[in-house]
Amino acid sequence: MITVRRPVIKRCPFKPETDAGELVITFPDDAPELHNLAEKVDALCAEPVTHEDFTRSVADMLGGEALIVTTWNTGPWSVEVREDPRSPA
Repeated sequence: MITVRRPVIKRCPFKPETDAGELVITFPDDAPELHNLAEKVDALCAEPVTHEDFTRSVADMLGGEALIVTTWNTGPWSVEVREDPRSPA
């Protein structure tokens, strides 16, 4: 099992503000090439996106094999979003 984490900054689709967060990915086996993965994550941050859609998009790009957790500071809130392949849909 391998866990990687990185800061992420994206634009909010609802207000003219920036959301700062952290992306944590836990792979059941080996991680993919991390520089390439970082480029794909950066591309997701280029357009305004909800926390949920961002997290789902990361899960989709990895084929649903990894646990994805994002945490965000937005307005007065601290938000955690999980995409867990072990959880029933």
